Amino acid sequence: MKPVRTTCAYCGVGCGIVATQTGERTATIAGDTDHPANFGKLCSKGTHLGETIGLEGRLLHPMIGTKQVGWDEALDLVASRFAAAIAEHGPDSVAFYVSGQLLTEDYYVAN
Repeated sequence: MKPVRTTCAYCGVGCGIVATQTGERTATIAGDTDHPANFGKLCSKGTHLGETIGLEGRLLHPMIGTKQVGWDEALDLVASRFAAAIAEHGPDSVAFYVSGQLLTEDYYVAN
């Protein structure tokens, strides 16, 4: 497979990486030596980025407890729990901690 130059998604620095697909859901990751943010160096998270590609151990559909549910049911539960917390403890009782790992669209939804 041809290597792909892209950006690490872990933090807000935007380090350049070179990803080379090695299987259906596997890849090797190397720092991009030409990228001005990191010049080929990667932190421990970026170095192990290739290990995060597989699906094993990942949540692949909405769950409530141990029961698989549809998106509408899951989102309704989350919304009702947020509303209950706000009603009981006020609007400052709910907050989000986000980092550079989210996409623009994800930040929009969180905000």
